[in-house]
Amino acid sequence: MTTRGVIDNALTGGRVDRAKITQEAQRDATEAVEAVGVALEADEVADEAMRLADIAEKSGNRERAKRARKREREARKAARKQHREATKAAKQAYDAIKFSAPNKLGLMRVVQVLFALDIIWTLLYLLITSRDAMVYNVATIADWITMLLEGIAFWMFLNRYKIARPFVMGMAVFTLVARAAVDLATGQFNPFLLSFSGVFNVFLLFYFAFSKRVRAVLVNDISDHTGVYDKEELVIERHGWPFVRNLIIYFIVFSVLGHWMEMAMCQLIIAGLVEGEYDPTNTMLWRDWLYPFPMEGAAVVVIALALYPFHVWLKRNKPTWMAYLVSFASNALLCTVIEFGMGLIVNANHELWDYSENFGNIMGQVCLQNTMAFGVAASLITWFVYPALERRLARVPCDIMNIAFVAIAIFGGIIWSLYIVEPPASISSEEQDVVLSVDTSRRRLKGESDEEYERRMVAIELSMLTDDLEGLEETIESASHIDKTELQKEAEAIRERVAELQEKLGYDELPEPEGGISVTTTL
Repeated sequence: MTTRGVIDNALTGGRVDRAKITQEAQRDATEAVEAVGVALEADEVADEAMRLADIAEKSGNRERAKRARKREREARKAARKQHREATKAAKQAYDAIKFSAPNKLGLMRVVQVLFALDIIWTLLYLLITSRDAMVYNVATIADWITMLLEGIAFWMFLNRYKIARPFVMGMAVFTLVARAAVDLATGQFNPFLLSFSGVFNVFLLFYFAFSKRVRAVLVNDISDHTGVYDKEELVIERHGWPFVRNLIIYFIVFSVLGHWMEMAMCQLIIAGLVEGEYDPTNTMLWRDWLYPFPMEGAAVVVIALALYPFHVWLKRNKPTWMAYLVSFASNALLCTVIEFGMGLIVNANHELWDYSENFGNIMGQVCLQNTMAFGVAASLITWFVYPALERRLARVPCDIMNIAFVAIAIFGGIIWSLYIVEPPASISSEEQDVVLSVDTSRRRLKGESDEEYERRMVAIELSMLTDDLEGLEETIESASHIDKTELQKEAEAIRERVAELQEKLGYDELPEPEGGISVTTTL
């Protein structure tokens, strides 16, 4: 059984429920018409009872007239009851007909648009915000979680999922509680401001709790349709929405996992288990753990599109040992070609990496050690990880996978907007040159031991302190209302002490690093 046979299309669930709603509306209308007929018959019975009561009164028989009037009152009471039931049935039929069209979201459409605008605004804000200026706190995380929930709610509205109603109510409660908790934790709790900022969420809570349109329109159940098949029966269809959706998920997730893999590789370099160099001041690598490395994500997409199908073909047409050997060589070669091509584009001056001193390197962009590492990682993904993921994801209901895709896509939008797209520097070109020179001097030099590197870092800080002293001396010199003599002596004593520390460290002047300016600066 193929994944195409296992997984439904993205928007096919719930058609039976929509038809059921329309049929129920028709039944309600029929019952309303019948109730009106019963009420009219009750009116006729009451009118007849009144006619008989009038005749009884004219006959002069008081007892007979009394009984006739009692029957008239009972008939009128029954007629009024039938009219109330007919009115209730007519109103129910009207509501059923009014809300039987599943494409009319009413006020929910406005809510859906507001959710979309909030997501777009947040992503635009992240685009113009430098990752170095971003403040990571509970409020920021809560805002990002709310944006994920809004994206999921948007998708649920599109598909008219019944679960969207309690989901949005829960989201509104979460937002209100999270905002109050953050304000309390930061000592900024203000009931008035909290009430004002929470008006929209309170509206969502009550609207989705009591709106008839919400209950009438959100009628589709999330499909639990899954496939069950043996390992040997898995055939991955290479077209259609599920395949494209999974590729996007792999790209986003493995871009972050690739970052962590690079961090692990640097730890191996620090431990001396593999050759190479690393930059301990690289904030992209060491501070921003969610910084996506698109080359790693693209590599997994290439595996899904080319390397895995090639491996399957080899297993069918070649001996097992040859299939795995050729697959490993192909994986290593293709990944090396990708790195070499990317290196020529973004690392022409060896600003990001330099393998010139590694064995088997080509133009310093690739080396034999990394080729073997790429071969191992790509082969593990091709032979085991990718087919296992496809097998597991094929068993997840399509509706659930689509909801997960929306959440992951918004998460990808957050990290790409914040990290990959850098806004223009807000400092002058002269200041930028100074920062670049400092960041360049902080790069670890080839062959430099940990002790040498740390001594040089201290010397850099002392050098920066010397520059600050020059500004201090200029300020003292320009002063006209204080005694400058003592202050000048103290400043000179500090300068002499700094010079002694630099000499003790063995750095009268800072050495020039190799390789030019690093692009992994903190600008």
